[in-house]
Amino acid sequence: MDSRIKRIFPDYFDRFELPSGARDEYIKVYRACRTGKCDRGSFLNSFEENGFKPNPLIPEDDPGQYSLSTYEKPKEVKRFASISSEVKPPYKIAVGTTNPVHGPTQRTKERIKTKSSHVDWWLYKDAKPQECFDIIDDFEEYLEQYSLQNDKGDTYGKIC
Repeated sequence: MDSRIKRIFPDYFDRFELPSGARDEYIKVYRACRTGKCDRGSFLNSFEENGFKPNPLIPEDDPGQYSLSTYEKPKEVKRFASISSEVKPPYKIAVGTTNPVHGPTQRTKERIKTKSSHVDWWLYKDAKPQECFDIIDDFEEYLEQYSLQNDKGDTYGKIC
C-alpha cells in the first residue's frame, strides 16, 4: 500500500462541508461488499455508488452523501445488507480498520441523533480503503462468535 496517498479530496467534495468532528482515527469496522470482493467496486462512497448523483431524499450538502458507509457492529452491517438492493445474498461482509491515510472518519451518532454504529469515512482521491479489509469467510459463524465474545480480543481483519 502506498502510504503517501495525497490528502486531496475528490472535486465533488466542494458540494458540502466536512463536519468539524471528522478526524483521523483507526476504527474497526464492517462493510457489505456489493461485488462480493474487497475491490474498488465494493468500497465506493455513496455519491459514487449513486452514479455521481446526490440522493434526492437527502439534502445535497449532507456530508453523509459523500462518505463510505461502514459499521462498528456486524449485526448492523448484516441488517443493511439485507435491505440494500445493491447487495445480493449470500452477503459478503468485510472487516477491517479505517486508516487516516485514506481519509478522515466520524461516527455518525456524533453528528446526528441515531443509535446506529454507522461510521462515515470521507475518502481522499485515489484512496484504496479495500486494502485494509478482509472478507469474512463464514459471516454467520463470525456473528455467533462475536455474540459469545462481544468482540473482546478479536483481531480478525487487517490493520493497515
